[in-house]
Amino acid sequence: MIAAGRFSFSALAFGTALIVLAPMPALSAAPVLFDTPAKILRLPLAGDPVNPGAKAQLSCFYYPHFMVKEVDLGELGSEQLSLIPIAASQKKPTCVRANAPAEKVVSPDDWTGYFWGVKGSYVFFSAEDGWNGGMGFAIFAAGEAKKIFEDAAKTWRSIKLTSGGLTMRYQRVFGASCSLLADRAACWKQIGQDTGIAGTNAPDCTAAYALEQKRTPAFATQVLRRSRSLPIPVRC
Repeated sequence: MIAAGRFSFSALAFGTALIVLAPMPALSAAPVLFDTPAKILRLPLAGDPVNPGAKAQLSCFYYPHFMVKEVDLGELGSEQLSLIPIAASQKKPTCVRANAPAEKVVSPDDWTGYFWGVKGSYVFFSAEDGWNGGMGFAIFAAGEAKKIFEDAAKTWRSIKLTSGGLTMRYQRVFGASCSLLADRAACWKQIGQDTGIAGTNAPDCTAAYALEQKRTPAFATQVLRRSRSLPIPVRC
C-alpha cells in the first residue's frame, strides 16, 4: 500500500493557478530518501553513428534481492529499464546489454524515464523531463516490474517503509481541471475532491492571474477561462 495521507500539495490548474497548499518548511539539507546500492556499474555502450554526440551507457544497480538495469542511449528517456531478481543462493547477474532469461523489462507504456532509487522492495523511476516546476515519478514492485503508483513532486521530505507499504511526504504538483478565478468556490471544492484535501481555504489568485495576463497578452482572455489550451499555467 502507498499511503497518500501525508503529502504537501501544490495544485496546478490549467488556465488558473499553481497553488501551494500547506507548504513544507525548507530543509537544511537534502533528505536521504533511498537505500544505498551494494554496487553500481556504469559501462559505455557503442555510439550511434547517426547521433555521434549522444553518450550511450549501461548502468546496473545491485541490491540484496534484485538488480536494476538502465540502458541510456543519450536521448530523452531511457531505452530500457528492467529488473533482475537475485535469489539467496544465486550468483549476482552480470551487467550486460543483452537481457537475462529472468529479466523483467518495464513496459514503455508504463514508464520511459530514468532509474531514481530503491526503498525496500519498491523501485522508483523519475520522468525523462520536468513538468511545471516538478518532476514526475513512478513506483514499481521489484518482484513484478509492475507500476503501482505515479505522481509529480516539487520537493521531497521523506520516504519510509511501513508494515503496509510506504509513507511518502512531498510537495505535489497537481493538474486541476478548473479555474479558481472563473469560479473560486466550485473549483476549490473540485480540487478538494480530487486530492483529498479538506478544511483549507482557497487561495486568492487574483494577482497571479493579472500577472499572467500581462506576461502573455495574446492569451489574456483565455487566462480567465477554464481552458487547457494555454501554453503555460498561471501560478499563485
